[in-house]
Amino acid sequence: MKQWLITGLITGCLFFPSVQYGQKADFTGMRIFLNPGHGGNDSDDRHMLATDFWESEGNLEKGLFLRDLLTDRNATVFMSRTTNYTSDDLPLSSIAAMANTANADIFVAIHSNGFDGTRNQPLVLFRGYDDQPVFPESKVMAQILWAKLFEKGNCWTNTFEWVRGDWTFYPEWGDKVGLGVLRTLTMPGVLSEGSYHDYIPESWRLRNKNHLHHESWAILRALAQYGNVNTESTGIIAGTVRDKMTSPSYYFKPGTKDENMPFNNAVVTLMPDNIAVTLDDLNNGFFMFDSLAPGNYEIICGGIPDFLNQTVPVTVTAGKTTLADFLPAFDTTRFPVVLDFITSTADSLPFNQEFTFVFNIPMNRNVVQTNLVFSPEASVVYEWDAKSKVLKVKPEVGFTSRTNYQLRLVTGACSQWNVPLLSEFQYSFVTKSRTKLKMERIFPSGGLSGVTLYPRVTVFLDAPPDQASASAGIKVVNSQSEPLVKSMEKFTTVDGKGIYSFEPEQALTVNSQFRIILDAGVKDITGITLGENTEYTFTTRVKAYETGTVVEPFDDISGFWDPEASGSTVGTDNPLTTFTASSEIVHTGSVAGRLDYVFTGENGGICRVFDTRKPVIGSNLSSSFAMWVYGDLSNNVLEYWFYSPGTVNQIVFADTVDWAGWDLVSVPFSRIGGYGDWQYHSLVINQTPGGAKQGTMIFDDAMVITPTEIRDTGEDGSDLSVFPNPSSSSATVTYTLRSAAEVSVDLFTPDGRIVENIFHGSENPGPCLHYWTPSAGLTAGSYIIRMEARSPEGVSSSSVMFIRVR
Repeated sequence: MKQWLITGLITGCLFFPSVQYGQKADFTGMRIFLNPGHGGNDSDDRHMLATDFWESEGNLEKGLFLRDLLTDRNATVFMSRTTNYTSDDLPLSSIAAMANTANADIFVAIHSNGFDGTRNQPLVLFRGYDDQPVFPESKVMAQILWAKLFEKGNCWTNTFEWVRGDWTFYPEWGDKVGLGVLRTLTMPGVLSEGSYHDYIPESWRLRNKNHLHHESWAILRALAQYGNVNTESTGIIAGTVRDKMTSPSYYFKPGTKDENMPFNNAVVTLMPDNIAVTLDDLNNGFFMFDSLAPGNYEIICGGIPDFLNQTVPVTVTAGKTTLADFLPAFDTTRFPVVLDFITSTADSLPFNQEFTFVFNIPMNRNVVQTNLVFSPEASVVYEWDAKSKVLKVKPEVGFTSRTNYQLRLVTGACSQWNVPLLSEFQYSFVTKSRTKLKMERIFPSGGLSGVTLYPRVTVFLDAPPDQASASAGIKVVNSQSEPLVKSMEKFTTVDGKGIYSFEPEQALTVNSQFRIILDAGVKDITGITLGENTEYTFTTRVKAYETGTVVEPFDDISGFWDPEASGSTVGTDNPLTTFTASSEIVHTGSVAGRLDYVFTGENGGICRVFDTRKPVIGSNLSSSFAMWVYGDLSNNVLEYWFYSPGTVNQIVFADTVDWAGWDLVSVPFSRIGGYGDWQYHSLVINQTPGGAKQGTMIFDDAMVITPTEIRDTGEDGSDLSVFPNPSSSSATVTYTLRSAAEVSVDLFTPDGRIVENIFHGSENPGPCLHYWTPSAGLTAGSYIIRMEARSPEGVSSSSVMFIRVR
């Protein structure tokens, strides 16, 4: 590493730079290594589905533009990549080695960040503890860089200086581990998380090249200050154009500029230079004019239908960005129009149908409501959005069954500026014939066996029920027809339908029958009843729950990462998808982990919660891993993820979430791939084609259960067999393969130590047979035979059987 222009004094734990030779005109003699993070449009390259932003693409665009800025100023620049293919995603140690070989003076890794979708601020990391940097100069550079990143924007959700040592920031990785890309550097290095790409407003801005280049300018300014290079002689004007009457439909932090929707395709003109730019159509409204001589300018925003042009005076300062935002005034003479009218169906409508009006401009709420007429007359309630442009109308109780209605919004309805509708809006509809309240679905369903001892009884109705009649008329009784005491009753309305749920106050008894009774008098909010008594019988599980050693109590969720930060999460809506502490619903203790998830597509979403503590669960193949899980009837798939030695990820199907309430969901160790001491590290919800797009699940007390006696834990349906069992001089091992596979059959001790390999090789589909003679040195006792098969596609399966050797 070259000592370039900067010397330092270490006082306590801080490094204070001082100028050795005076300021330089440019970067001549300075060797800078740029590392645009990631590479290739792959699963680990942080793709934001909502905006189609790839972090790998944004990082590279910033890096290439910064390279050009630096080389234009005579710096010697090295880059870890200049293209964006999978092959560019180099090992972190290799990137550090490249920087060391280049004998660089400073290393800068360029990234954007992600966590839970609610945060947007710069973060800069250096190697070491917060107050003990490995290279004192790296902390100096990190603090300078954070300030330059922060001052170039005004859309931050947090304003505190966020400069951290990686050993402090990632304590769960171990003492002095930190970021791999900084770990072996022989020069000062920083990793810049310029902003948060999972905060949707920022994610849209990151789709704009000028916004990416603006960050490059900020890094250039930081490097100049760090290297004591003269301040740039030019400045920048940057800003956004937004609609103060419209809020985004996606999340934004209230009180920030992001609460106003950006305009697409506006035209911003710089005067007196008469340079015009047309904004993109990517929902960011961002513009930038760079390399401007200091002085006074005007910028004019226009080209937005129904909005007036706006002019803003701006003063440019050398080496700075002047921020200039537009909120164009609306042409208040414009006539209001109903842009959209939304109902649930074009056919006959349910009694509690909700209607949605979408207007082009803010409306006078009271006047609109006065001029909205139903014939025959109906009592309705109104709900407006914050901008007075969206109105939802629904009956206070319900429309009359089998009735023709006409809805009219007459021309007296007007905008906030008292401009009336040009023409009356009309809509006619007929309500469905409805003579009884219908029960559409129930859990536990009739005839269901193996039901958890802690069910949340859930009744789905075609209309919101009258709460008093539902609470009194829906009950669970035991085999002696004694009603069970209810707790945690809840009434929910979704899409006009009703859900009533509750839990028995006490755990149900094992292997017992219970009945859910629905009284004929249960009615909806209009007074229509079920009309007949109905009951559903179910049976609880045949065995009591096993207990084990708790390895993750969920009492402190600070060690868990939110789904967006956990990696592998795709197809979820942030920040609606979160992992938080639950104190309302717990199995033991005072806190459990609560996962709220929302999938954006119809199937294929993955919601992962990473446990940074990664508890070791051992290698005893007779054991099981189990967790208390509060199901949500989503019919999505629950998976447990483990590391086998070498941090090889092992994905294990745990259950389909077709229950509500607490249940202990267990998987035998024999279903975990690999060998040796496993670590549990993640719980995952995998969206199925028929699964719910959103839900809430709660997790508590993950444990290892070790049986007290030898028993066969082979998976249901497994045909692995050993004959004779017990065995003495020889035995026959048989199993059936569904497809061609690479197979290994091994003998283990009950605590997971391998004793000998019985067979290893490729086998074709169908029955397989192997003769085995125990080795002479094998002592009498209990053992485990495990067959593991891996298909050419990489799909693995395993079966286990306990045997005795005598």
